[in-house]
Amino acid sequence: MILGWSGVDLFFVLSGFLITGILLATRDAENYFASFYARRVLRIFPLYLLAVFLCFRVAAPLARGKGVDLDPQGALEPWYWLHASNWKSAFGRDVAPLSHFWSLSIEEQFYLVWPVLVLWIPPRRLGAACAALAAASCALRCFAAFAGAPPEALHRLTIFRLDALALGGLVAWVVRSPEARAWTRRRLGSVAIGTSALLAALVTVNRGAVSFPMATVGYTAFAVAYAALVFAAYDRAGSARWPAAPLRQPWLRSFGRYSYAMYVFHYPIVLYLSPYFADRSRGASEPAKAAFWLASVLCGIGMSYAAGFLSWNLVEKHFLSLKRYFLARTAAVASP
Repeated sequence: MILGWSGVDLFFVLSGFLITGILLATRDAENYFASFYARRVLRIFPLYLLAVFLCFRVAAPLARGKGVDLDPQGALEPWYWLHASNWKSAFGRDVAPLSHFWSLSIEEQFYLVWPVLVLWIPPRRLGAACAALAAASCALRCFAAFAGAPPEALHRLTIFRLDALALGGLVAWVVRSPEARAWTRRRLGSVAIGTSALLAALVTVNRGAVSFPMATVGYTAFAVAYAALVFAAYDRAGSARWPAAPLRQPWLRSFGRYSYAMYVFHYPIVLYLSPYFADRSRGASEPAKAAFWLASVLCGIGMSYAAGFLSWNLVEKHFLSLKRYFLARTAAVASP
């Protein structure tokens, strides 16, 4: 689990891939913006706002009664309601149960402007624009790192984490271009070998930690590796080849259905489980500590999955059913 934090780069790549694909598919719709933003709100806001409400209006008063103040000065709450918490947590100001929302904040901020750019940039040039944005974000992060920016700022500020989202968008563009798709397919092995070698070197130097130099080119290397994996899975969709076939397993697809709620609730669950298992493993032998660690991981996954199942059936699917009212409509072509 030493590189578990890199999962956020996969999250960003997948998000960029899926959302850019939707935007490209609906680019000619007469309600392009209205459809996208309404459907986005129905997917993200209900559960997110519920979690923020429960934290500040239920959990925080209960914790305060036990002598723990989640937001001592009351200054952080508005940043969570506005999907901007990453601009505070990047500098050490955070509310523990919602700490992981920095990544969703980056995503939501990105999608305030990305639909405009996808509509404005000619489709044939979108791939180059995605590559340029990824390179620019990496370059800014490297410059900030050499200028002495703290690791958490490099990890959580929006301008420094656009490379993975942009590379996901690049994959969405590539799979829709026969020439680009064939070109990428031929070079996929070389990309995989090159990024694997770079990441192995960075992991060895950093021992898996989120710090310089991992926080410079390392994030982009992870993003490239995950983008290659997403491309390979899409390119082989429907085949019996790896990685397409394993990803079609029903049990694994159920994780996809509940993944958003699992993301929302997993960190509060971890905050509860970690001290519980730590107390019970104190003074135990090394094999016993390993067993307790494994038990904590399995319990965390199981409880997160259960939370996702309940959230899907009690909250999410009811809001998602409203998406039918916001389908993209192709503009009518006037008769000559």
